[in-house]
Amino acid sequence: MLKHLFNTVIVVFGVLVLTFLLIHLVPGDPVEVMLGESASMADRTQLRADLGLDQPLIQQFGSYLAKLSHGDFGRSIHTQTPIIELIKVRYPATLKLAVLSLLIGLCIGIPLGIYAALKANHWQDLVVTLVSVRLSAMPAFWLGPMLMLIFAVWLGWLPVSGMESNTSIILPALTLGFGLSAILTRMTRTSLLEVLNDDYIRTARAKGLSERTVILRHALRAALLPIITIVGLQMGSLLAGTVITETIFSWDGIGRLLVESIEKRDYPITQACVLIVALSYVLVNLLTDSLYRFADPRVKFAS
Repeated sequence: MLKHLFNTVIVVFGVLVLTFLLIHLVPGDPVEVMLGESASMADRTQLRADLGLDQPLIQQFGSYLAKLSHGDFGRSIHTQTPIIELIKVRYPATLKLAVLSLLIGLCIGIPLGIYAALKANHWQDLVVTLVSVRLSAMPAFWLGPMLMLIFAVWLGWLPVSGMESNTSIILPALTLGFGLSAILTRMTRTSLLEVLNDDYIRTARAKGLSERTVILRHALRAALLPIITIVGLQMGSLLAGTVITETIFSWDGIGRLLVESIEKRDYPITQACVLIVALSYVLVNLLTDSLYRFADPRVKFAS
């Protein structure tokens, strides 16, 4: 456990350093974005000093770490809004979208994967495989507008974008859930096929257990490890902020906030968003490790 915590600290610190350096190396000046090209040199110099951007990078990074150690993410360069307030509003929106997308992916992908494995080398297996390949080949920037066109514009069933109603989350969640379901379908099928012919499966059938019990209680549990790995990775990506989907559907989550901060060269917000992304990945990985032990008690990790 201590080793995991130590590795977590190293990863998060490395992310902070790389993000800080990359943000400050990207062409563009937040002062020019705020004041415009017609501003005088004196005004630019004064604003840069007020924002602390005239200090050496190492001093700026040290000040950032000092504030962060006290739970202070800083303030937005443009609006002077405390960043923690922005995170409190935006991250729950991303979390809500991520959880619903994951549920859609699980409810579609795992049953289809099981069905395809049981019908291996038959036409049903071929149909499921073709559908999953098609879905995985559809990028969010294409699938999202297509769903929007069909269900919002043509049929008028759902809102086009925004977060004004409870149904606004359906289209972005479907966009993400369909892509995730395609990955889970193929992974479930492959993992299940690897264990269906094992000796303990034949033994379970010889005991007279129903096929449903054999598949769900014995075979599927043995095939869970790679499925859990994929779910963990995908959940980490969803919590990181699905930038494209949130932008397409005007969903005010952490991914859209990150894009907006990069466009405005709002360094503190960008750094805070990346930190939240890194912590999300780390926490999901820790949860995934715990699920490994639940799925297979034989799995051991070095302390």
